[in-house]
Amino acid sequence: MTEAKMLLDYMEKHSNEFLEVLKEAVLIETPTEGDKEDLKKCRDYFAKIFADIGFKCSVVPSNDGRYGDHLLMELGNGDEQVLFVGHYDTVYQKGTFGELWKKEGTKVWGPGVLDMKGGDVQVYMVAKALKELKLLPENKKIVFFLSSDEEAGSYSSHMHYEELAKKSKAAFVMESTRGDDVGGLKIGRFGRSNYTFVVEGKPAHSGQEPEKAESGLMELAQQAVYLESLTDLNRGMTVACTCLKSGNAGWPTVPGDGELTIDARFSSSDMALEYDKLFKKLKPFNSEVKITSKGCIEKPPFDEKDPKHKALYEKAKEVGKEFGMEMKGIITRGGSDGNFTASVGCPTLDGMGMSGDFVHQPGKEYINTDHISIRGAFVARMVLEVLRD
Repeated sequence: MTEAKMLLDYMEKHSNEFLEVLKEAVLIETPTEGDKEDLKKCRDYFAKIFADIGFKCSVVPSNDGRYGDHLLMELGNGDEQVLFVGHYDTVYQKGTFGELWKKEGTKVWGPGVLDMKGGDVQVYMVAKALKELKLLPENKKIVFFLSSDEEAGSYSSHMHYEELAKKSKAAFVMESTRGDDVGGLKIGRFGRSNYTFVVEGKPAHSGQEPEKAESGLMELAQQAVYLESLTDLNRGMTVACTCLKSGNAGWPTVPGDGELTIDARFSSSDMALEYDKLFKKLKPFNSEVKITSKGCIEKPPFDEKDPKHKALYEKAKEVGKEFGMEMKGIITRGGSDGNFTASVGCPTLDGMGMSGDFVHQPGKEYINTDHISIRGAFVARMVLEVLRD
């Protein structure tokens, strides 16, 4: 019997266990900036189940006061390791998703079931399978870093991913495949920048003497139109205005002050640096209004053209054939912690988690249960390919 067949048989026999473990994790709601006790309860749950199968688990403090702590889990010994990338926080505030666990046919719905507790549980099943089938190579390690702040930008966790990635032969990011394609992968991601522009003008009575105002609201409205006009899909660059605050609807006042926030995405580091300079020195339309820029490049691009990442993707396509899957890599504008592992030169493959859809959409996010076994077996084979190489 081939390893692929052994692993697939194992995953099929343990598919109900996968769902039971996932259900427990999903029922613990974990908004990124939610109740610290909820976050701790979920973190402790993952620490327990991974410790039960032999992982050494260590809490890594976030030290920022806003988010939960992270979890570092290691199985095996030796200098060569594979890094799994995951997070246990979700975007949903408690009570906003609706029914926390619903299973019908070949779909399961729940907050974070796809993004990305399903992928986290996959790591558990992969490690369990390799251990119980005695396939895990000696003197090699599986490392899983589970963060608590990915949905907020990985402010306190990204440096840990970078350091772990420098020591790893490959990084597997357990985010969703994007869509229902059983062979889906993510092989590149745009970089992300976030900026807030603060304006200081001069207020005036909106009825008595509006002509005397130096309107912060008008300045920001013009800047919003200008900034979004910079979007160039052919070059691989987008700018989206995400928040504008200025004035008060109940006051008869032309506001002098205000803030505008943008989300900018870039396909290349050169482009990110080019526009970073522009955003940090944004010129006002009204010379009587002052603009101060706050923000920076938050995530470097994950460049699919890098030979290291391309080679790992080619390996994935070969392994996929063992399971009758055609692996299809896409490049997405959405960021992940894979941006950080890729940026330090670690061969990275993203979208290794579950298939499904409607990420970040209350009541709609789901996974495909008929893909659990084959996706898990595929990931397990990829671990063996990398560790034996």
